[in-house]
Formats: sequence, structure tokens, C-alpha cells
Amino acid sequence: MKLRQSFLLATALTCLLAACGGGSGSGAGDDTVQPRAGGSLTVLSIADARGLDPFGATYNALVDEPRMAALYDPLFTVDAATGEVHPHLGRSLTTADDGATWTLTLRPDVRFSDGTALDAEAVRVNWDMHARPETGSLHRGAAAGLRLEVTGPLTLLVTPPARNVLLDRAIATELTYIAAPSVLAKGPEEYRAHPVGAGPFTLQSWTRGSRMEFAKNPTYWQYDNGLPRLDKLTIAITTDVTQAYNTVRSGGAHLFVAADPPTLDKAENDLNVAAVPTGGGQSLAFNLTRAPFDDTRARRAVALALDPRELAATLGASYRPAKSVFPQTSPFYDPAATQPAPDKAEAQRLFDELAAAGKPVDFTLLTPQNPQARRIAEFLQSRLAAFRNTAMRIQGMEIGAFVATTRVNRNFQAAMEQSWQADPEPAMYQAFRSAGPLNITGWNNPRADQALDTSRTDPAPQARKQAYSELQRALAADLPIWTFAESRIGPVWNDRVAGVSTYNAGVPFLDRIGLRP
Repeated sequence: MKLRQSFLLATALTCLLAACGGGSGSGAGDDTVQPRAGGSLTVLSIADARGLDPFGATYNALVDEPRMAALYDPLFTVDAATGEVHPHLGRSLTTADDGATWTLTLRPDVRFSDGTALDAEAVRVNWDMHARPETGSLHRGAAAGLRLEVTGPLTLLVTPPARNVLLDRAIATELTYIAAPSVLAKGPEEYRAHPVGAGPFTLQSWTRGSRMEFAKNPTYWQYDNGLPRLDKLTIAITTDVTQAYNTVRSGGAHLFVAADPPTLDKAENDLNVAAVPTGGGQSLAFNLTRAPFDDTRARRAVALALDPRELAATLGASYRPAKSVFPQTSPFYDPAATQPAPDKAEAQRLFDELAAAGKPVDFTLLTPQNPQARRIAEFLQSRLAAFRNTAMRIQGMEIGAFVATTRVNRNFQAAMEQSWQADPEPAMYQAFRSAGPLNITGWNNPRADQALDTSRTDPAPQARKQAYSELQRALAADLPIWTFAESRIGPVWNDRVAGVSTYNAGVPFLDRIGLRP
């Protein structure tokens, strides 16, 4: 139970902190100015790290992933704009039998910062540790059940527990950072505080709760190509997004990653931004195991009573109304399988019907304790107040308590959630499959389970699209969640910075970033 709590706590914390405030060439960013060699750059982060190992880090651009990019470099990446998987430290990742097995090959002559080789055995050791329950890895779900066979110095044969044509997505987003086995052998106290990776930088100092200082890695695999551009990198903690924005704008720092819509829209006018739309979105999650939302009618009544377009009209056009967990720009978005459109008359009929049956829609909405979440919750509360036979209270909670209550104990009626998914896989499988480790709503729909299984087993692109259409139809019918705003995420930087490009969900590549000439 303790290991499960650790997994859920950190995974949820990644989402909630945002509410508080040469290789693959993939990702967003249109900065064509070549950065000069040398200099120092400061990146602002909204939270300090619990540790600097690949197991305990949250792979999210708002929190830990820029640190992972600096220390380790990714094996493979996902381009959120195209859905393509690109190699980086890895050279290829292929399946010849429709996902029954996968062959991973690595670039030659890549070494960790301690001089040891990043080879197939190093990848095997890392993924094996992810899979062990005693490691407490936040990414265990992606590694559990994998059979790993080193078939050559740079080649690893991977056999998933069931055929999975989308395993490359899970590897690129959940298993992409590799630590040196030499430091892993020294135990968690050592590898969490004194990381050894093959990335563009090495850790020089860590002042807890304040900042980390990194220096150029002289053993970096692209060193002879002039990478990294920078001599030094600092990642400093600034928990307030407004303060981060003002600090970057004034030149006190260079870059931060943002996900709240008003900040991203403001940055488009005042600074530079490379935000990408992602799957997931901002949602209300309903607990299907507790009243009143154990009744589908209650969930439908709330969804019909609320209009995402009114949220944008009231709180600002930066909030992009959602119709699905897939943004409307996604190739998987199905306009014929969206959430039900607002219908206030039908919502009132359902509220009255439930009250007459002795089941009034009376509930508490849990939110993280911060101004942005409070504003959204108060908007939703004001709209529901116009209806008879329903009542909504707001309970803001300190982040740790919120996570424990919703993700671990699942002691809630409704909760505010947000996520950013560069690719639907594996996040939606984990969140919406009945036995998924992130299925906090308790939703159990065989139709959705079958669709998610099909998305992993049928290699035809059209089959995947159809599977996600089936998932969207099941979500629209049962409404375990109601998504009200689409998600965007990405770096914001000032005019002193050049060479910005991103991978996965808005993570800046730190090998090629630098200062303008």
C-alpha cells in the first residue's frame, strides 16, 4: 500500500502544481536564431524535486522533466504535434510482429558522465528496477511485465506481457531516462541525490527548496558538435506563476514552463512561447462509488447544467472550451462522440427526478488550494446555484492533503483534475481502463476496456482512431469525468534566449538551448 500511495501521490502532484499557479528534432518551437556558445541560463520551476533519479521523478514539464532532460537526455521522444516517436539516445525502436516483441537499438559510443557505457544492459537494469515494487517507481505501470533480453551490446529485445503496438509511446514518455548502473548499485540515497546520466549537464550543487546548479558535461555524446551550447544551467524554484512571468520578463531569469491559459496567452504578446495543445484537459472527476455520483443521472445533470463556453466568456478567452478529453485539434477527436451539449431544462428535470427519489445532487467539490482553481470552482458553483434541488460546496485543500484524499484514499464526491498528454498512450489506458492504476473515479465499462485493448493490439491506424472513438462514446454516455477546458503547455522565454524546441508535452530540449549572439 505504501508503494501505491507513493505512485499516486507524485502522479497527482504533477497535475495539481500547475493549477497552483541535435538528436530527434521533434517538438514545437520556431526559434531559428542559432545560440552562441557559452554562458549561463536560468530556468524557473514551480517545485523542487523529491529526488533526481528516473524512478521518483514526475515526468512533467512543469516540475521534474527539465531536470531529467538536463541530466539524462531521453532515449526516445514523442512529437505532440504529430504523434510521431523520434529517436534521441536510442537509434531505433521497431516491431516486426505487430507488437508481440520490440527491438531497441542504441547509438554507439554514448557514455554516462562517470565514463561507463550507456548500453543495452544499462537500459535493462533501469527498466528492471522500474518494474520492481520495492523501487517505488512512479513509472512501474509501463515496465511491469516486460521481458527483457540483451541480444547485443546495443540491442535489447523487449517482450510485453500482451501484444502492444503502442509500446514505443510508453517507452518515450515513461521509460525514456536512463541512469548509470554504477550509481544505481550504490542505493537510493546515492542515486537520488548524486545522479549520473548521459545528458548534456551534470549536477554541481543542490540547495533544497531553492535551486540546482548544473555544468556542461564534457563526456556528452554530442560534445564534439558543440553541444550543449551553455556552460552552466540553473534551475531555481519560484512557486508563483505571476512571479515567474515577471522575473523572466524583467531578465532576472530566462525561461519557465507554463500551463495556465491566461499566462500562455499573455506570453504570446509580451514574451516568446512554444505551447502545444495536449490531450487530457481540465475536468471534474466524479467518484462513481459514492453518492450522489454513483447515479449516472446525477453526473449527467451536472454536465448538462454547465457550459464550457460560459467559462471562457466569464474568466477569459484564454480558456478553450472542451468537448472531449481529446482536443479538437487531435486526429483522434471524434465530433460525433462528444460530451452532451448543455441543456438546462433537461438538467433541471434530472435534478428534480433525483430529489423526488430521495437522492438530491448535494456534493462537495474538492480543489487544490490556489486562486485559479478557486475562481473556476466559484464559477461552476454560481451556475449550479441557478437550479433547484442541487447544492455544491467548495473545499480547497493543501496539495498534499488533496492528493491523499482523492488519489490514495479516494474519499471524495467530485474533484478538479488536469492532465497533459503528448499521446493518449499510456495515460488514457491507465486512467480509463477499469483496472488502471490511475482510475480514481471507479469507472468500469467493458466497452471502454475493449476499446483501450484494441488500441494496443490492432496495428492499423484507423483501428486506433476507431477505438478512441468508442472510448469517447463510452465516456460521453457514462460521464465519469466532465472536461471543460482543453490543455496547453510549453516553455515561455525572453529575447535573450535562442534555440528553444520541445519534446513530449512541452519539455524543452536542454542540449541545444542557449543565449542569443
